[in-house]
Amino acid sequence: MKISPEDLLSFLEVAEQGGVAQASERLHRSQPTISGRLQRLQHIVGEPLYLREGRGIRLSPAGEALVPLLRSLRGDLQRIEDWVSRRQQQQEGQLRIAASSTVANYFLMEHLARFRSLYPGVELRLQTGSLAWEDWNWKDWDLLFTEEAIAPEQLPEDFCQSPWREDELVAILPLQHPWVLAGKQSATWTEILQEPIVWREPHSGIRRRVAAALRAAGLKPTYTVEVTGVEALREAVAAGLGIGFASVEALDKVRWPLASLRLEPPRGLFWTLYLVHPQLVFASHALRAFLQLLAPAGVAHCDASSTRSRQAP
Repeated sequence: MKISPEDLLSFLEVAEQGGVAQASERLHRSQPTISGRLQRLQHIVGEPLYLREGRGIRLSPAGEALVPLLRSLRGDLQRIEDWVSRRQQQQEGQLRIAASSTVANYFLMEHLARFRSLYPGVELRLQTGSLAWEDWNWKDWDLLFTEEAIAPEQLPEDFCQSPWREDELVAILPLQHPWVLAGKQSATWTEILQEPIVWREPHSGIRRRVAAALRAAGLKPTYTVEVTGVEALREAVAAGLGIGFASVEALDKVRWPLASLRLEPPRGLFWTLYLVHPQLVFASHALRAFLQLLAPAGVAHCDASSTRSRQAP
């Protein structure tokens, strides 16, 4: 038979107060309820824990030996309650986020700064760079920001993904490029491929989105340069190595000495950024609070009712 914490703490209260009546008043429970708990505990222990003495009690040797253990238990339970309260109020905890370099640098930092100001007790852990889902350890992270949708079969059963925001992709080129000097505002893929292309690394979501658009148009670059990272892309394009690609919102937040042209005129080329996280029933208080901050950006949160078929882009 398992010992109930309520029975143990009731006995401790009786021992400290010196009687059932006093403990009943302190615990806001009836005397029969307290007496029943004591009898059940004694039955489990198999020997007397106390003897009645007038209107009070006197502890047996077994009861005397049990009291210090129960005081330690009460302290542990109080510390657990305090811990739960701090977690519920985001006074402590951890939020582990992974994001591509573009998302981290140009879309995420303002949200992290706001979260930090609201919940300074929560530890933030951020990993940035290229994210390869094939070898990803999902359980090490609370939230992932991706530059493209992940195939549903690559997600664990208790994870889901949601569209976060949409942005336009444009071609970037030096300010002294003849197209810029001529006032050109947009370019077709045929025109773009007359120039060398500067690609980001293979896992870049921008690269994959542009490459998909080229495949859909039945085209393929004849000369390319590959660099790693946003800064290397900027420097390569500025040096005249070729035309690169970047997001409009990112360009709005930096002062690069570059010009931009719209792709696939007149409609433009767009991409969608996604959130990937555990279903909300498995989410920490910190993660739920951060997702709530993202809600004004148009996040459609998924929950336990989401199915893998609904996750498919």
